[in-house]
Amino acid sequence: MPANRFGERILILLFLLSVFFLAIVKIEDPDSLIHLSCGRIIWELKGFPATEPFVYTMHGEPFRYTSRFFGLTYYLSYLAFGYYGVILLKAATVTSAFYILLRDSLRPYRNLVVAVIVMTAIVMLVRHRFVERPDLFLMVFLSFSIFSLNAYVYDNKKYIYALPFIHMLWANSHSSIPLMFIPFLSFLGGGVLQQFMEKRGIQFSCMPSKSQLKTILWIFLFSFAASLISDFTTQYGFGAQSLTSDWIKQEILEVRPLTWKAWKSPYILTAVVLLSFILNRRRLSLIHLFMVIPFIFLSFSGVRFVFLLGIVAGPILARNISAYFDKSSIGNRFIGKKPAMVVLALWIVCYTALTLADINPLGRSPGSFGFGINYTNFHEDALNYMDRRNIYGRVFNKIEWGQYIIWRDFPKRTPFADGRFYLPDGLLEKQIEARGNPAVLDELYSKYGFESILINYTKWDPSVKSMLETSPDIDMALLHQGWALVYWDDLCLIYLKKGGRYDSVIKEDEYRYIRPANGIYSINAKLHNDYYRPLIISEIKRNISETGSFRGYTFLGAAYNELGLYREAIDAFAHVKNTVFLPGAYAGMGHAYFRLGYPDESLMYYKKLIPLVKDANTYFNVGKIYFTKGDGKTAVEYFNKALDIDSNLLFVYPLLIGSYEGLGMRAEVVKTRKMYEDAKLRYAGRMYFQEGNKAYFEKRLEDAVKEFKKSIAVDPLNIDSYKMLGDIYSSMDNIPPAYEYYKKAIDINAEYAPAHYGLALAYEKAGDTKMAERHMKEYLRIKPSGYFSRRAKEKIEILKSSK
Repeated sequence: MPANRFGERILILLFLLSVFFLAIVKIEDPDSLIHLSCGRIIWELKGFPATEPFVYTMHGEPFRYTSRFFGLTYYLSYLAFGYYGVILLKAATVTSAFYILLRDSLRPYRNLVVAVIVMTAIVMLVRHRFVERPDLFLMVFLSFSIFSLNAYVYDNKKYIYALPFIHMLWANSHSSIPLMFIPFLSFLGGGVLQQFMEKRGIQFSCMPSKSQLKTILWIFLFSFAASLISDFTTQYGFGAQSLTSDWIKQEILEVRPLTWKAWKSPYILTAVVLLSFILNRRRLSLIHLFMVIPFIFLSFSGVRFVFLLGIVAGPILARNISAYFDKSSIGNRFIGKKPAMVVLALWIVCYTALTLADINPLGRSPGSFGFGINYTNFHEDALNYMDRRNIYGRVFNKIEWGQYIIWRDFPKRTPFADGRFYLPDGLLEKQIEARGNPAVLDELYSKYGFESILINYTKWDPSVKSMLETSPDIDMALLHQGWALVYWDDLCLIYLKKGGRYDSVIKEDEYRYIRPANGIYSINAKLHNDYYRPLIISEIKRNISETGSFRGYTFLGAAYNELGLYREAIDAFAHVKNTVFLPGAYAGMGHAYFRLGYPDESLMYYKKLIPLVKDANTYFNVGKIYFTKGDGKTAVEYFNKALDIDSNLLFVYPLLIGSYEGLGMRAEVVKTRKMYEDAKLRYAGRMYFQEGNKAYFEKRLEDAVKEFKKSIAVDPLNIDSYKMLGDIYSSMDNIPPAYEYYKKAIDINAEYAPAHYGLALAYEKAGDTKMAERHMKEYLRIKPSGYFSRRAKEKIEILKSSK
């Protein structure tokens, strides 16, 4: 064998080994487990269930699962070799796909240098999809479809005759089967157009003959017929149905549209691919241009489709670059040289090491290297607690956790929903709404009879701080007071129905004084009460002893800081290692060290915090330390950074004024004093607003009106108070003042979406459907996504139908 051929084979083997190695990733995606669960039940029944077996809200409905061949295949690998079998099969599947892609990249120029460099970049881009989902089979089926068509046109290879069988498997593995049409139509449409234009003297690469086009057409028809040997109505319709659901498009991160800020690599890949066509315009392939354009649009429509752009565009880019180099024979001269082979081998080793180390500028990591399940992403400890306490049956759960409940516990536990999202949009909405609306939770409980709730923490919203300070007993994770919190850790919370079969568990395990979802704000006031203080500290310590949660240590440290026990606080914060809770620990350590008289140690922790969180209090605390050190110039810098983030922090102004006075900056002193007076007015307005909110929450509407009007009196630009007054008057069917206050809010800020929403509802009550529709549309323009945007769309349809 010639040396260069042997070197090529070694490089190809090295590349494929790198792909295999990079695909050995622990199971972290919950969706992986629903496929194993469906494969398991298909295997156990030796067929398909007639009705939905897993999700109790869908009992009696037909069993819908669009990835039957995939699920069964991966479950059998689990049955044979456990999680090792699943992950090794995943690695083999991914490696097969990239072997096909590399082979396709080499046709027709055989420029291995270009092909391997481009393919390593594609691996880095799409590695986040190296997860146990049907996308793995999609990678193989789509890449083989394009490869076999290219091989037929370029070299008359007969792989194309396998496509009907491949597409039958594809149709039974994933609802992406409609993508099969794109390669066929690109070759047929592009081929016919190229033949037409060639007659006018325009030359193209990848030119199929008429007989080849005829064969491709027949294979396309046979493939389509073969794809119908499946639950074809679901396979051809499910993907489109999912992507038309507003709830899925807005609530599921991976189907949200791609943005430059979120991920730049797909934009760069698109630009480079299009540039490669321009550089090869004299030997352009309309076939491949037509093929890549739909996948460009698809990838920009949703983040989850970016990997498809990589799969399709990678070989096309390698071919175009190779064609460009082929003009001057650069590639052919370079590829046979030993130094090139050595450099390429070193690059393969380096990119593998960098990618494993999460140094990947092109893509995202699918998870931790290794075998088994990464339990840090699953609620295993919570389910272990439920096992110990014999809490079984129906669970009301965070949707994405249903998959793990099914895989681990079915049939002894069943979820409200899982990641297949087969629930109607209305029920999906209620699943979220129930946490903040006791009436909705009661409705769901009455209908479905669940007595345990397993949910995540809600995203912290600073705007609820004032509510928690005035109403510390509410639980922001679950507002309904008929459910008892019995377990919490860093990931989730468990509630049990009061007055039900788990009352004995509630008696022993209920957390009565700590509300972990509320943060430290809900306990600060109670810590200074002699009765509550030991009870709160005891509950936090109990949680730490039972779960070892970093959240618990953060609470304990914050509580000790509040009580002036700074050394005990430092000891508690020192246990926090999880990156999610490090900001709170750093802030607490900074505060404790400062109060103990160690400004340098305090400064160290606050400066560790600055890159992690953009927080006005942190900048203020750093400025305060420099102020105490007598460094007024640096103190001013940090105080101003704090006010840039939040100009309402009253405690910043006196020290900033003092710093300016120490520096002799009289003009800045005058300016800052004026800002301070304005901020005090806004603060007074916010205090009245908070009291109004509390009264509104407690349904004391007359008191709420008084407080909101006081807020406006001291701060006429307090837009939220105008809106709340509009809400109150509208709820009382007193429409004229509702109009007045909503319109005043809009006059202050025409982009204030809540006022448009409230005004639309007021107009609807008054029977003015035209104005109601106008302001609902204005709300949608400002806030095109989210819970109320979906309600606005529904309301607009109702208003249109009522005309």
